Amino acid sequence: MIGTDIKELQAKYPEYIEKVGKNYWWNFVMLVLDASIYSFSVATLSQDTIVPYFVDKLTNFNWIIGLVPAIYYFGYFLPQLIGAYIVNGKQERKWVIFKIALAERVGIFAIAITAQYYGILSENLTLGLFFVAFLLYSVTNGMISPGYADFISKNIIRNRGIFFGILNGIGGLIGFGASLVARYLLETYSFPENIRALFWIGLFSSIFSPIFIALFREIPFPEKQQPEPLPDFVKAIPGLIQRTPNFRNFMISRAFLGLGVIGNSFYALYAIDFLSLEVGILATFTMIILMSRSFIGFVWGWVGDQFGYRIIYIIASIMVIAMGILAILPLEEIGFYVIAFCIGSVYAAIAIADANMVFEIAPAAETSRFIGILNTFVAPVMILAPLLGGVLVDIFSHHFLFVTVIVIGVFSTLLAIRIMPNLKQK
Repeated sequence: MIGTDIKELQAKYPEYIEKVGKNYWWNFVMLVLDASIYSFSVATLSQDTIVPYFVDKLTNFNWIIGLVPAIYYFGYFLPQLIGAYIVNGKQERKWVIFKIALAERVGIFAIAITAQYYGILSENLTLGLFFVAFLLYSVTNGMISPGYADFISKNIIRNRGIFFGILNGIGGLIGFGASLVARYLLETYSFPENIRALFWIGLFSSIFSPIFIALFREIPFPEKQQPEPLPDFVKAIPGLIQRTPNFRNFMISRAFLGLGVIGNSFYALYAIDFLSLEVGILATFTMIILMSRSFIGFVWGWVGDQFGYRIIYIIASIMVIAMGILAILPLEEIGFYVIAFCIGSVYAAIAIADANMVFEIAPAAETSRFIGILNTFVAPVMILAPLLGGVLVDIFSHHFLFVTVIVIGVFSTLLAIRIMPNLKQK
């Protein structure tokens, strides 16, 4: 399966595609190794389970717990337009990616140091410093994405759905191993020793990832563009969106699906508080999220290559509805494990389908710009959703939040069916 952008490049620059093709399997393996090793680190910093657990020990307010995913999504999505600007028009992207990856490890180090000083500093100061460190980690995690996706689009020139399925699949398996470590630490040691150990393990495991990035093989892109001033780069966005109706419709539908994360940080904590479950459910919840993201990722990759990516968004939206329903029903512990499965499946859908939809819609020379626009556009939704979730719990109840999730899922499903572009590789 070859994407539309690669067909255009093949027609214009056959020698470039031939050279890229020689490095296909090398880059395939290096990208999978990089993402897989980093998945271990990400699992120890889960914004849905591990980090909310740490913050819950520092505050009695649900809206502050909701800040955890809000800060993560703010850092991950909003700066992506800057990340896109940094690499847009460049003929090479590898070393830009490498430098941002190093900065990302500084953020993880700051998280571990802050947790280490728990009990020495005041809880309010610890909370403030932790959020600053978590924001640094999130911002660098987001800024790397446009360039990373652009590198993939130029070097994984065929069977991208299967590639992303393998990427998420192996990453999920590695993350599953991390969740086993997390479960052992959470159940064996008391707070804060358990969380400190998790964060330090996350830091040390992340160190290997930049090594694989340095080993990427990159053929300079044949089109060289003059760097444009940032104001011009931003001003061109409305016209670009207007000229690309498929992209506009995709962004609207995708943003509504993003609202579905409104309850993700509260399912496991609700189960602990109201069903009197042990804290170990946090690790189990994380394990199921990672395993479902892993195995369903293979399915999404195959489905996307064979039938297009719109069907993935439709199914993911239906899963959001299911999450809200399951949280309300008196299904005890098993219901929340199914919710974790749905969360992982939705994350896999977003991870696999988002980039591939942009690859199909965007001109080959503008991939990073389109990626940055998409993720910056959905940023406010992803930021406000968990905050709103915490406010709804504080003002009303958990059940009110879960009903809201159902309503969001219904609207997301309708938008995916009616306006989401139906694009297929050939």
